[in-house]
Amino acid sequence: MSKRILIIEDDQAIAEIERDYLKLSQFEVALAHDGAEGLSMALTGNFDLILLDVMLPTIDGFEICKQLRKTLDIPILW
Repeated sequence: MSKRILIIEDDQAIAEIERDYLKLSQFEVALAHDGAEGLSMALTGNFDLILLDVMLPTIDGFEICKQLRKTLDIPILW
């Protein structure tokens, strides 16, 4: 079973580069392009790692991390 990674990044070019490199290493990758979408995906998905941008539209990365820590204990990279 491959590890699942969620990338929450509003810059589509950066998100796609990160996704492509991770897929080359056999990771399953999901993308979210704003804070609200990313928070929803993180709470409902079964991810092993979250790559989190800090400056996001709708909800910033700090608030996303704060909300996720209430219920999830998965690694988050800023």
